[in-house]
Amino acid sequence: MGGITLEIPESQVVEWVKRMSPEAKRAVLRTLIPRLDEFEELVARGSERMRVLCARRGLDWDSLSEREREELIDELLHENGGRT
Repeated sequence: MGGITLEIPESQVVEWVKRMSPEAKRAVLRTLIPRLDEFEELVARGSERMRVLCARRGLDWDSLSEREREELIDELLHENGGRT
């Protein structure tokens, strides 16, 4: 018995994923990004580090605009030779 192959436009697949529950979307991400947990952990550590660095300067990372964050990161990189 042979299998059936369906041709589904990528746009339709994207639409289906948009309609999925958060849990199902996470399962899709885990399939596409095998080390998703490690990535999320790295992002969380980086965010916490930025909050600490901002606090030392009297700033609140969460209230900075995207542009202000970029400027701060650029300043930190040049000030520390890339080490924070």
